[in-house]
Amino acid sequence: MPSPKQPTPVQALREAARSFVDATSLRQAARDIGMSPTGLRGFLDGAAPYVKTERKLMAWYLREGAGQFQAVTPDAAQTAMRLLVGHFAAGQASEAALEVLDVVERRCRAVQAPVPGWVPELRDRYAG
Repeated sequence: MPSPKQPTPVQALREAARSFVDATSLRQAARDIGMSPTGLRGFLDGAAPYVKTERKLMAWYLREGAGQFQAVTPDAAQTAMRLLVGHFAAGQASEAALEVLDVVERRCRAVQAPVPGWVPELRDRYAG
């Protein structure tokens, strides 16, 4: 299971980007993600992304995932959480993430909506 320090495994980002390139083109995918075609090719070939590039890939992954899937996956939720609390130091980011999860769960219960499955899974990831 990924740690909070790795919100979306790089391999999942790589596979999603590869699928997107296969469905469009390298240039179109790079443009939509917000990076150069050369940088995207290097990433697809296994290069570790720079922090700024990884953020672009995570944001793209969330945009694309939101349009393609009905339910939010735990990895996508963790990516979103990382973007929300990523400016805090590691220990503070985990604490802030747990607080956000508390709010989501509390609000679901208040309106008698089901608690999304990613809430307890992320709680385990951040509390562990």
